Amino acid sequence: MKRLISISLILFSVALLFSEESEVWKKVEICGVEMEWDGYRVKEDGSDLDPYTTLFSDIAEDHFFQEEYNTRKESYLINRGDVGESEVIHIKGEEEGPVIYIVAGVHGDERAAWYAGIMLENVTIEKGEVYILSPANSLGAKLQRRYFYGTQDLNRSFPGKEDGNEAERMAYAIYSDIERVMPDLVLDLHEAIVYTENRDFLGSSYIFTSLDGMEDLFFSLLWATEDGEICHSPFAYNGPGPVGSINSSVTLGLGIPTITVETFRGFDIKRRVYDQLDTVQYILHFYGMI
Repeated sequence: MKRLISISLILFSVALLFSEESEVWKKVEICGVEMEWDGYRVKEDGSDLDPYTTLFSDIAEDHFFQEEYNTRKESYLINRGDVGESEVIHIKGEEEGPVIYIVAGVHGDERAAWYAGIMLENVTIEKGEVYILSPANSLGAKLQRRYFYGTQDLNRSFPGKEDGNEAERMAYAIYSDIERVMPDLVLDLHEAIVYTENRDFLGSSYIFTSLDGMEDLFFSLLWATEDGEICHSPFAYNGPGPVGSINSSVTLGLGIPTITVETFRGFDIKRRVYDQLDTVQYILHFYGMI
């Protein structure tokens, strides 16, 4: 028995050593920034911030949401009493106007997405309404993991099922609330970490399934990044959204224009939050809400 245990320990040690040696990080430059890469994904920047105490001015001085408006704010719960119960913040300006629904952090380990969402809860608007669900995947956010429950991917579970598994029930609650509100635009805030030669680079990109109803906005947004008006570098565009994603399901199922914002996890966290906020601020300006 002792001999068997010893052999098992030796085999385990060899396997562990091989595993550690096989994880070879190389240097790669993306958008002018050098970072470590294992041939598939980059090593995420280790810096952090507290989105509940971070101010817009901590991200960029005199840049974000400089005007203050009289705004009414309320909140309500979705998926109440179930796994992943979450709070939606509803912000309403004094004047009627467009309605935007922001879903941030469907994947819990995409920190800048839901950090930005939480910070946006402090926005005031002159016209229209903004709904903010952040983090949409509260369970994943707590554990810094992609999945919602076990290995269930919330962003492959839309439009969801009222009597489905945990992720499908949460997706159903989010989808149903968007259907109830019927906003003019849905913003789906995400991040990417994969960088390979045989796959589209999703970092610093906007994803759409259909441009119907948002053609002017979408191209204006892209050109603003190209001209250096917003964000740290030009954003690319990709599409359509994957089957089961909020982008695909809301666009095709409800006919609501949807933009997924993808920042890249190899960059500094402040840069990523900046680009998320800058995108949302530009869109609110575009619609005349601020």
